[in-house]
Amino acid sequence: MIAVLAHTHPSITSGGAEISAYTLYRGLREAGLACCFIAACPEHQIGRVRLDTPDEHILPIRPETYDHFFHIAEPALRQRLDAMLDELGATTLVFHHFLNFGLNTVRDLAARPGRRSLLVLHEFLAICQHHGQMVTRPALRLCEAASPGACVACFDGSTPDAFRLRQRHFLDAFEAIDRFVSPSEFLRARFDAWGLPASRIAMIENAVARLPEPEPEPEAVIAAGHNSAAQDEIVIGYFGQINPFKGIDLLLDAVDLLKKDDGLTQRLRIRIHGPLVGVSDEFRARFEKLIEKHAWLEYLGPYQNDRVFELMRECSFVLMTSKWWENSPVVIQEAHACGRPLIVPGIGGMKEKVVDGVNGLNFRVGDARDLLRAFRQACDPAVSARLRQHLPGAVTPFTMARRYLDWMDAETPAPTLAAPATASAPPAGRPFPIPVTSSSTPLIPTETSP
Repeated sequence: MIAVLAHTHPSITSGGAEISAYTLYRGLREAGLACCFIAACPEHQIGRVRLDTPDEHILPIRPETYDHFFHIAEPALRQRLDAMLDELGATTLVFHHFLNFGLNTVRDLAARPGRRSLLVLHEFLAICQHHGQMVTRPALRLCEAASPGACVACFDGSTPDAFRLRQRHFLDAFEAIDRFVSPSEFLRARFDAWGLPASRIAMIENAVARLPEPEPEPEAVIAAGHNSAAQDEIVIGYFGQINPFKGIDLLLDAVDLLKKDDGLTQRLRIRIHGPLVGVSDEFRARFEKLIEKHAWLEYLGPYQNDRVFELMRECSFVLMTSKWWENSPVVIQEAHACGRPLIVPGIGGMKEKVVDGVNGLNFRVGDARDLLRAFRQACDPAVSARLRQHLPGAVTPFTMARRYLDWMDAETPAPTLAAPATASAPPAGRPFPIPVTSSSTPLIPTETSP
């Protein structure tokens, strides 16, 4: 029995990690393999969970008992999960995060004889205490590499020793896990430089949960009543949460520049899909003012994920404006699946998946003028046609599951990446036992989970 474990259920939140976990579960089911899906869920949210198959299970958790610095859960949670796995007969454990389960739980369950274990790395949370984003606080500048000195600068009142101990704690726990998966080479290289050897990590692309229906040919679309003028309009769509990390303020800066270009605004329409999350009153007021003022700028609000292909196909390009490195964003797989090129910042996993001038367009992160340049490129029909010809095919849940199983069964390690020249060796030795933080003055200010 293969157990796929997610830090939350996708019917509660729709983040990339839980969607990827559930997609893997679906792929294993399609392959006819004995599998189950186990999701952690805060006790007060259990009533909201929707289980679609008989092999889905919920592990109740109490968030108030969780240590978000060392990522340690209460011992009782480990005991309950261990008993659940024994009852299900699960011998292969695929953790799609350590969050909520706790590193102590993942380590102890993986170390039990007769079990195989795999942990999927979805962002940099093991490396970076700032929600795993690797951007500085409070300026949100890109961080090239974590170090005790650099991390202390982000968290007032902490000490370098606390961050050294945190890294040693993670690396020690990771020793008990058989294998790791990263959905991007960029993330894999970052972990290799930090101290987790790339030979233990396979790069396996995330799958899309479902494939869209075939798109009608352009002639069929026109015959159905769409005029040629509409075909000439360039629609750029943003999909996802609107929060500080996603850089939607950069899009607003570009709008301020764009409104001075009458020729471009006559051809361009920008549509923003997604909920406003964690934005300031000042940002909200600016956002609403621009939406009200410009007919070519639309805010269509939150959307149900089962409509994402329909909405993306109304766009010519899909836009990302993230301020952090990203890894393998679901929106990239979704856009590629429905045949739409992307415009993304030229950093991290976004640059890896969207190659500038080949299958999409890159712009300099945080640079509104360069984003405007990319918009002008997108309005060139020849550019758009060329980019669409080189879009990668979507990975199906079945293919994703097969690749996971092949990696679990592989006798040789993954090819080793060359570590960056600036990489430093991890601290020597093993940490002493670390209890759950219970002091009213923790080593570091308590952070909410990402």
